[in-house]
Amino acid sequence: MSEKGRGMRLSVGGRLALVSLGVVVLVAGVLAALLSVQLSDSGQREAAQVTRSVAETLAHEPEVAAFVAARDSDALQPMVEQILPDAALSFVTIMTPDGIRLTHRNRSEIGLPYQGSRDEALAGESYTEVYEGTLGPSVRTIVPIRDGGDENGPIVGLVAVGVTLGAVQQDLAARVPLIVAASAAIVGFGVLGALYVRRSARRVTGSYTPSELSRLVESYETVLHSLREGLVVTDRDGQIVLYNDEAADLLGLPPATSGQTSLDPRDTDMDATLAEAIATGRRMVEETVVNGERVLLVNQEESRDLAGRRAPERGRVMTLRDRSELQALLGELEGVRTLSDTLRSQTHEHGNRLHALLALLELGRIDDARRLIVASTGERQELADRLVSDEDDAVVVALLLGKLDEAAERGVRLDLDIVEPAPAVPLTAPEAVTVVGNLVDNALDAASAGAEPRWVRVSLRESGGDAVLEVADSGAGFDPALGDPFVYGASTKTAHVPGGRGVGLALVRDIVAARGGTLQLTAAPTAVRVFLPVVAEAVTP
Repeated sequence: MSEKGRGMRLSVGGRLALVSLGVVVLVAGVLAALLSVQLSDSGQREAAQVTRSVAETLAHEPEVAAFVAARDSDALQPMVEQILPDAALSFVTIMTPDGIRLTHRNRSEIGLPYQGSRDEALAGESYTEVYEGTLGPSVRTIVPIRDGGDENGPIVGLVAVGVTLGAVQQDLAARVPLIVAASAAIVGFGVLGALYVRRSARRVTGSYTPSELSRLVESYETVLHSLREGLVVTDRDGQIVLYNDEAADLLGLPPATSGQTSLDPRDTDMDATLAEAIATGRRMVEETVVNGERVLLVNQEESRDLAGRRAPERGRVMTLRDRSELQALLGELEGVRTLSDTLRSQTHEHGNRLHALLALLELGRIDDARRLIVASTGERQELADRLVSDEDDAVVVALLLGKLDEAAERGVRLDLDIVEPAPAVPLTAPEAVTVVGNLVDNALDAASAGAEPRWVRVSLRESGGDAVLEVADSGAGFDPALGDPFVYGASTKTAHVPGGRGVGLALVRDIVAARGGTLQLTAAPTAVRVFLPVVAEAVTP
């Protein structure tokens, strides 16, 4: 940008201030002009009233009528000269009916014809006009003088009383400072108003110029409606005033439009808990909310001003991310990892048993080998018969059977307490693996790190219309300093573990919430309870 361009750069607030100041100056100028014209007109009217009053007074004086009838200029001139300064008049001219002056401000004009209208006065009427005579433009009134001052007497002369316009303007000049002061006061208030307008505009538009602000709004509309993350803006009363296309899709709102709207979140079809959070403006940080069939990760913070400061009076801003597909993928990945660990443990355990069986056969101890085979298969078959009520539970049963071997390897006693028949839970096989696998894994980790006796207990029962899955352990429990253990990233394990930590329990939370269930965490001993509504048929993947 050139130096000239930078010098002429004016923000929206600056332009509004200049426009408002210009309007005030224009208004002050117009008012001053109108006031001047009005005062001038008022001065002329006042001069007309004065001249008419003096002229009529002189016309009704019997003494004046007698001097006029006698054409006695010597008697009339001193009388007129005395009246002029007392009444602030420019001239008093007394004349004969044919217009010959008997008096005049300038004595040299006496005896000369009067310059002005006389027909109205000769007709018996008082007449006021603006006329340019020997003294210049003046406001003058001419009145007939009747014999003896009687209103019905014959006209013996005329009297003209006037004030020059220069004298009228000179009289008005004393009022000019008042007009100037009033105009200056208006302009002064205009300057203060312009400064206030500039300050108020800068609070909203910052230092942007109109072209910059226009581009910003265009970019804002483009970004707002192309974001793949839901955005909801509320005012100080909790009303939704702005949202984008993604938010409309995630929350089931009407199609997003340009500009602001006003929508009460409680009147929509969104989840009641989420609607209440939006209406109250409650702060939310990475909270998982289930809205219909979607699992949403929600954040809500107070709005900020242009300087980056928190401005709760401006409302709240909420962002929404759809974690439904990601949660499903993470759940499947976690399930695969859990099954992989289980198969590794089973492979190790079965390898040990095969080695023992081979050694017994080589030693010729057939009976001992037979007893080992019967004991191994009988134990797991009995457990499988108890757990499997239909084919959909096969994966979970395999997982639990594998966990028995893993627990044995780690020196932990794993107890399974499953009621018969096992209640059907609304989880697909991958979801069940994720929930059961993560809870059992965390329990085994906690128990193996604790003191003897080390144990983990898994139970599944029905209570109050819910299937209750409980996993308890003998470990030290969750550290309260870590906060909520069911949020992403929360973990009591070392950060250098391959694959990362703080995901498993968060996945459990998301899956349970998506299926309409709840979680409960208790201590002494540490136990996690999952409450899921019982369904008539198991959920298929």
